[in-house]
Amino acid sequence: MNASLGTLWLGALISFALVAGAMPPVLRAWRSLGRRDDEVSLRKVHTGQIPRAGGLVILFGFGVMLVAGLAGVSSLSATHELFSVSPLTGALVGALVVGLTGAYDDLIGLRPRTKLAMQLVGATLAVLYGLHWPALELLVGWEYNWLATLLTIGFLVASVNAVNMMDGLDGLAAGICLVGFGTVVAAIFAGPTIVPGTLAVGWAAACALGATGGFLLHNRHPARVFMGDAGSYFLGFLLPALLVQVGPVRWRVPEIQLSIAILPLAVPMFDMTLAIVRRTLRGQPIFSGDSDHVHHRLMAAGFTHARAVTVLWLSAAMFASLAYLNVIGIGGWWTLLGTLVAMLLAAVLLGYHRMLAQLPAFTGERFLGWRDRRREVMELLDTLEHVRLSGTDRGEARWRRVAPDLALVLGRLGIPAFQIRRFDDVVVGSGDARDAWAWLSLPVPGEDGAELRLALAVRLPELQQERLMLIERAVLAVAGGGGAAARQLTVVRGGGERPSAAAP
Repeated sequence: MNASLGTLWLGALISFALVAGAMPPVLRAWRSLGRRDDEVSLRKVHTGQIPRAGGLVILFGFGVMLVAGLAGVSSLSATHELFSVSPLTGALVGALVVGLTGAYDDLIGLRPRTKLAMQLVGATLAVLYGLHWPALELLVGWEYNWLATLLTIGFLVASVNAVNMMDGLDGLAAGICLVGFGTVVAAIFAGPTIVPGTLAVGWAAACALGATGGFLLHNRHPARVFMGDAGSYFLGFLLPALLVQVGPVRWRVPEIQLSIAILPLAVPMFDMTLAIVRRTLRGQPIFSGDSDHVHHRLMAAGFTHARAVTVLWLSAAMFASLAYLNVIGIGGWWTLLGTLVAMLLAAVLLGYHRMLAQLPAFTGERFLGWRDRRREVMELLDTLEHVRLSGTDRGEARWRRVAPDLALVLGRLGIPAFQIRRFDDVVVGSGDARDAWAWLSLPVPGEDGAELRLALAVRLPELQQERLMLIERAVLAVAGGGGAAARQLTVVRGGGERPSAAAP
């Protein structure tokens, strides 16, 4: 057993060295190709041109070491045939499909529904190749195995998006995945003996552990590289796909066995659940970003960037430790109850319990319940989408044509005036900015030197999340067209630069 453990840690070390060493030349090549981080978003917290090439390097380092261990005639390769129909093969096939989907999105761009469809394809292929969740099958019963299959696919897709949403600060998502892969490796060696097929799962987890650590060396704050969707999708799929193959060293009730795969992902799952709830209540599309994630609220409470990341790393490590206790037979119902209590307490301390409270209307002194607020947001979204899709004209002719509709929407958002400028010339202007606090300047995608300038009646941090989202959609309406402009306003994972606010 000690020799096998040493082999896994050697694999992790070499994967770490491969990714850490390959990153600098890859970043130089990325920049030499002219790849730039030009997205416009009110949610960015980083500055500068930071490449999103980390995910591709993670895929490279992981793939090289995985094949080196499981191919050929080594003693490790005898534990698993690389291209056999098995749970591990299913995990690898699915992770590769979603990882390449993320890479395509990083390089070219994909619509959210297309990305979701490819995630479902990856999860379905994984199941067809043999991946299954034994604990879930025990819980629902063998006669309902089809339900276990559907829930397994749902869990994999949910995990991909949960990890992707957590990739909002330097090192955050990578650190949580690092903890998760470490849990898988530790669980493989928890029992008195090692099942040969399980050793191959441990090898895959060790390679992913090293690759993630090598990336984290360059992604810690202040980050020099982001993993992009390629990395968050790949790691977000591979981690749960390996966790579902981990079992306890002795028989436990199905609920306890089920928690082994869920607890290491508790932090990103918690954050994603809250994101879905609040966006639904506010009338935002679920896949539209906001700056109200757990890490954003920690920073708003006064935590520094690095300290917020550390708190969430430690939280993930705590839940992963509870999962390990369930593996070795010490944990039980108290670990599940403790997790539930901890999450409810965290939600209250972070202020998420106020999501159902009445909110002030965008204009006027009346207050709206969440249903009325959702109706108001959806109405404004529909209007802006209609403006964006109207006509095929671009440039100054379009700006003058859409200005009246834009003035109505921005007026309802409490923005008293706006300008559309090209370089230093005001092409379109509307409203009265005498009582404005500052001008907010946002570049118009696809238009050199063009910007939409908004007169703000309140300070930028005081703008509600729904209003920020609608302002971004207003920029898209000014730009017009489809995918190219829309791509410019997607959130950049790992943080980003704040737009400028100048005195009027």
